Amino acid sequence: MNCLKRIVAAFPEAEVLVVDGGPDQTERIVTDFSLAFTNVRYIRNFPDFGKGHAIQTGISKSTGKIICQLDADLQFYPEELKNLLAPILANKADMVLGSRFMKGSTRNQGSTPFFRSLGNHLLSLYASLLTRHRMTDVLAGVKAWRKEVTDSFSLKSNSYSYEVELPMRAIRKGWRVSDIPVSTEARLVGTSSVNAIRDGWNIFKEMNKIWVLQNQ
Repeated sequence: MNCLKRIVAAFPEAEVLVVDGGPDQTERIVTDFSLAFTNVRYIRNFPDFGKGHAIQTGISKSTGKIICQLDADLQFYPEELKNLLAPILANKADMVLGSRFMKGSTRNQGSTPFFRSLGNHLLSLYASLLTRHRMTDVLAGVKAWRKEVTDSFSLKSNSYSYEVELPMRAIRKGWRVSDIPVSTEARLVGTSSVNAIRDGWNIFKEMNKIWVLQNQ
């Protein structure tokens, strides 16, 4: 609820899609909220095959010219989405990735555990080497892009690997991809389902498949 309130306060006219594949009370909360804010839409993602699948669902249901992704756990600030939109609106970028590791970013205590940060650095470095385009935080759950970007290709990954698939496919298509510093907080509620070693290894393998298939 707090996430929705902050998004609507910052972007009162934006289309807000809540893609839900879980068994909790999200549907009831969002449905009640949408009675007062008709630009908020609840989307039941069932069967839910993973975060990447949820993103694909959100993309297919969106109607705006620019799409933003924001994880709902409030580790990232909804108010900072305007910073990601600025380069797109100024026609300086087609996709903007939030980065917790650029100069100017703010990492509050507990927001970037050591081993996850290390894995992220390694995956970002490898993605940069594959694409020959520097990216500093390929796994951050905050992004923005022109709808034409994702209209130009089809996402394949249903898992967390979509995080790197999005910019890699965009770069291959010739879209302008850039990073911008963001702030991040420690998770306040719930627990992450990400296993740093298992999911990191799976993302690494998927990155190779993505790049090989793109070049065929």
